[in-house]
Amino acid sequence: MTFILMIIFFVLMYYFMSINKEQQYTIRAMPALQAIPEAVGRAAEMGRPVLWTPGISGALNNSSQGPQILAAISILEYLTEECVKAGVHLQAIVPLPDALPLIEETMRTAYLREGKPEEFNPDQITFISEQSPYLSATLGYMQRYEPASNIFVGGFYYESVVLGEAGNHIGAMQIGGTNNTHQMPFLVATCDYMLLAEELFAAGAAISQNRDMLGSIKGEDFMKVILVAITGVGFILGALNITIIADLLGM
Repeated sequence: MTFILMIIFFVLMYYFMSINKEQQYTIRAMPALQAIPEAVGRAAEMGRPVLWTPGISGALNNSSQGPQILAAISILEYLTEECVKAGVHLQAIVPLPDALPLIEETMRTAYLREGKPEEFNPDQITFISEQSPYLSATLGYMQRYEPASNIFVGGFYYESVVLGEAGNHIGAMQIGGTNNTHQMPFLVATCDYMLLAEELFAAGAAISQNRDMLGSIKGEDFMKVILVAITGVGFILGALNITIIADLLGM
C-alpha cells in the first residue's frame, strides 16, 4: 500500500509540474512575507541594519534540512532587493559552509538586479561555523549594532529561543520561519510574524516563482486531500466494524 501511495504521489507531482508550464499557480498571501517591506522600512526610518540568519541546520545535501536552507535563500533574495531599494544595510550571519557561495551569489545578484552592483560588500556576510561560536557572534552583533529587524528563517535548533529573546530585548521587529517542529514554539513566542512548517517552502516558491516548485506544492496539496479522505473513510468504516481501509494501510 505504501508503494501504491508513493506511485500516486509521484504521478500527481509530475502532472502538476508539467501542466504548470502552461498555467501559472498562485500561492495565498502570507502575512510574514508581506511584512518584509515593513521590516525594511522600519530599518530605514531608524537608520539601523537588518539581520538575516538561517540557523545552524546542517548541510545542503541533508534531506530534512537542506530544503529549508534553499527556501531561506529565496527569501534572502527578496529581502536583499528590498534593502537595496531602501538603502538599508543587510547583514547575513551564516554558519553553513556549503551554503556560503550560494548566499553570496544570491545577494550579489540582487544588488545587480537593482542596478547597484558596486554597493555590494562581501563583508555583509559573516561566516562563523559551529553552533556556540555562531550563537555568540550573532548575539554580539545584536548588542553592538541593534538591528531594527531580524529575519530568522531556516533550520533552527536551540539557538532560536536565544536569538529571539535577544531580538526582543533590543526592540527589533522579527520574522521567523522553520520546518523544525521542536523549534516552532520558540519562534512563535518571540517573533512578530511566523512562517509555520511548510509555509517556509511555499514562501520560497512564491518568491522564486519557480514553476517546478509551485507545481510540486500543488501536487503535494492534492496528495494531502487524498490522504485525509482515506483517513476519514477509514474512521467511518471502522465505526461500522469494517476494517478494509485499516487492513490496506497496514499492509
